[in-house]
Amino acid sequence: MGSAHARLDIFSHFAYYLGDKLNIRPAEILDTWSVPELIVTYGQFANADSYKNYKEYQSLSPDARSKIEKRPKEYAVYFRSISEFEE
Repeated sequence: MGSAHARLDIFSHFAYYLGDKLNIRPAEILDTWSVPELIVTYGQFANADSYKNYKEYQSLSPDARSKIEKRPKEYAVYFRSISEFEE
């Protein structure tokens, strides 16, 4: 019999990720933060982690890079400027 894994909704996932980063209980984040605050804060932290992985990948030799199946992305969350919405 295999183990069952609970699948979190996206906001719970963000809260658990940020709770770990900020040393805050995820329930406190979900109960007190607004949705925009949750999304932007998640994006900032996720982008910092993603960019760090991307830079480490870029510093590898071409031979070492070829052994990695999935190339890390520079950013995890893409923030659009207001002017992009106006176009």
